Amino acid sequence: MEKLNAIDSDRLEQSDPQVQTANLWRLMLAQALSGANSVVLYATGAVVGSLLAPTALLATLPVSIFVLGMALCVLPASELARKYGRRAAFMAGTGAGVLTGLLATIALYIDSFWLYCLSALLGGAYAAVALSFRFAATDGVPENKRPQALSMVMAGGVAAGVIGSQLVT
Repeated sequence: MEKLNAIDSDRLEQSDPQVQTANLWRLMLAQALSGANSVVLYATGAVVGSLLAPTALLATLPVSIFVLGMALCVLPASELARKYGRRAAFMAGTGAGVLTGLLATIALYIDSFWLYCLSALLGGAYAAVALSFRFAATDGVPENKRPQALSMVMAGGVAAGVIGSQLVT
């Protein structure tokens, strides 16, 4: 029997309609949570940066580093997904997201601007992985169901705007 690569095994795993539906709900929730992370960082990054930065000139650096982290991690995240499957890439992104929260919390607690910048970089890595959630939505679903699957996951982005703005408030 021919050995399946990681992407093929991900698609086979999702071929059951119940599994497809459960995965779409998970992707929608993941999209909402990761998008909320981005909203919170964009809305508060400069304010927190101004509180922690050694000079006012560096106040917006965390937001810039977030964007840089996203740019730096898009290609490695897609390569990770290609080699080891989307699940591995999503788990790596989730790990970066968890570290983002932990490091940002510690940075605020110990008043460390540079640790906060590192957390922003990891937040960008998390956001880079989240960019592929919408593509994962179409894997394993019949072609006629792809628009609905994509719409469902993208609705998580709408929820992110609501969740993120409420967290900021």
